[in-house]
Parts: sequence; C-alpha cells; structure tokens
Amino acid sequence: MAEVSPSKPVVLVAALDWGLGHATRCIPIIRSLLALGASVQLAGSGPSGTLLRAEFPALPYHELPATSVRYSRRGIALLWKLLLQVPKLRKVVAAERNWLRGQLNQETIHGVISDNRYGLHDPRVHCVLITHQLSIRTPLGRFGNSLMLRWHYRLIGRFSSCWVPDAPGPPSLAGALAHPPTLPPVPTRYIGPLSRFIRAAEAPGPQRLVLLLSGPEPQRSLFEQQLCAQLWSYPGPVLLVRGLPGAETPPDVPPNVQVASHLPSEDLQRALSAASFVLARSGYSTVMDLAALGARGILVPTPGQSEQAYLARHLEAEGFAPAFAQEGFDLAEALAAARRFRYHLPAPGAPLLEGVLAEWLAAISRPGPPPPGRRILRPE
Repeated sequence: MAEVSPSKPVVLVAALDWGLGHATRCIPIIRSLLALGASVQLAGSGPSGTLLRAEFPALPYHELPATSVRYSRRGIALLWKLLLQVPKLRKVVAAERNWLRGQLNQETIHGVISDNRYGLHDPRVHCVLITHQLSIRTPLGRFGNSLMLRWHYRLIGRFSSCWVPDAPGPPSLAGALAHPPTLPPVPTRYIGPLSRFIRAAEAPGPQRLVLLLSGPEPQRSLFEQQLCAQLWSYPGPVLLVRGLPGAETPPDVPPNVQVASHLPSEDLQRALSAASFVLARSGYSTVMDLAALGARGILVPTPGQSEQAYLARHLEAEGFAPAFAQEGFDLAEALAAARRFRYHLPAPGAPLLEGVLAEWLAAISRPGPPPPGRRILRPE
C-alpha cells in the first residue's frame, strides 16, 4: 500500500442511502475534517451519493452497494415489509464489509466514519459508526424495543467507537432515542447536533411557505401528491423542494408554487431562513437543520416509521414544532394550528464536533493498531 504521511490522515466518510438525511448530516463532518487537514474520501450510493458528489466535487468518491429498501404504501405494514427484506440487507452489509476489505488492501485509509452503514468496519483501522438512534423504536412495544436494542448493540460492537449526533444531556433533540439507560459496548461520544447550516445573525423576514420533502419511496411521492392537490387552494407563495437530486419532471402545481428538485446547501439555507413555516418530515437530520436555523417547522412523520412518530411527539411536547399525521393531512388546518403554536426553539449549544474530530484524527495518526473496544465475538 502507498504510504501517506501521518500528518495528513486519510479518512473515508460514508452515508446510508435511505433518503438524503444521512448524507446531509455528513456535510459538517466533512467540512471539519478538511479544515483540520485530513484527506477525505467519500462513499455512498443513490441520491445521497449524488448529493455528496455535488457538495464536494473535488473529493474522491466511491460507489457502494445500494440498499434499495422499498417501503410500504401503508404505514402499518412497514415493519413486516422490512422484515421480509432482512436477507437482502444482510447481503448489503456483507458486500460493504468486503468492499472495505478490498479498499484497505489497495490503499492506505487511516479511519472510517460510517453514518448507519453497518458493514463498514475492519479491525485494521479506526471505524466509527454514527447514529442518533441507539434505542430503536418498533410498533411491538417494550418487548420489541428491548430485542432491537440488544441486536443493535451487537452491530455497533463491531466498530471501534460510536458517535451520537445529539447533546450529551437535556435539552435533547432526539430524546430517549439517543439516551437509553445503557450505552453501546464500545466507546460512545455525544458530538452535538449536526447540521450543514449556520444561523445568520439577522435572518430575512418570513417570505413564503416551504415544503421540504424527503425520505424513502413510495411515501415521499405519496405525500407530494397529497400536498400538490391541496396547493391549488393555497393563495400564498410556496417553495416545494422535492428531495430528488437529478429529477427533471416537475409535478403539476399552480403558478404561485416554485418547484425545485433539489437545492444546494447555500440556496436551501436562504430559503429555510426566510420561510414563514417549513413543512417537513420529522426525520432527525431535518430536525437538526430546522433547529440550527431557528426555523418554525410543521412536522409530518413518515407513516410506519416509529422513530419519526416518536420524534414528532417528543418535539411537539418540547415546543419545537406541531406535528400531524399524513393520513387525512389538511394543509390549511396545519397552518392555522402552527400560527397558534407557541414555539420554543432551542438556542445553539456549545460546539462539540470539531474537538471530537481533532482528538480522533490525532489518535488515528499515531502508529499502531486501532483501539479494540469491546468486540462482539460471534459470526457475522
């Protein structure tokens, strides 16, 4: 393998391709790594990979196996549909592991930061898993959640460490998802919420309603159709961001609606900062972006996603944003409720990410094997 100076460690950053959120929250990590002098390579697939390439066109990019998970049209059937796809997901994890093994045989990589790509671990290098959802919520109640926690911690135990993008204590955006009673069996750090956006000292006054779509199909398209049908009776200016990098065929909307398949980070930050309200999924990456900008959100969890349903309830109770179900969603009623809602948006917390990254880069630059953590000794 070619030798690389330890003073400029090579870091591979990879994001899961279930929607765009895993990629967007990798953006501040990549920016900080570059600012700290690391040599960064990217890895991904699907629209999230497209987003990373667009944000960092000068960085090397590797195409990873696509997860291509299909979600149910009916939220209640989502768990069973995912269970039927477990064999395929296991193959994807194995393919990721084999891919990383091959890369390490060909070139020097000092560290891996994997956002929910559970196959990107290898004992030869420091491998970090990023997840905000230590405690996975299921529709099966406490018993199902307990089983999922044990299974999840076995997966996390194959990495050198785990980083959680939330504050170490209250107030917490992710709530119980990121703060279970017991932590994973590897060194775990809270690195603070991650957003590609920075709140401006003086944001422009509210100008228009922003509809920010995201997440996996078919629910993204179903919600888009539902909203577009109601926009014909909404007279004010609207920006519809579809969350589809590279899409060319826009939906049928009235003249007061501007449609963008995708927006670069700077343009999206301006749009969200100037929004009267931002209607969006309660995906955690979206929540972190809204919090970073102090934007007034209206949250609609993806049907069947217990995590998003929990976040919507938790954040509504905390005064972050009102929440509504997708089934029977009425835009006019939601906007009226949002105007009455008493928003208590969190103030920006102390920055934690850069300190954690600087410490980690120093550790992976030192000669010697990575810290073993507590490995789960079982066949994969």
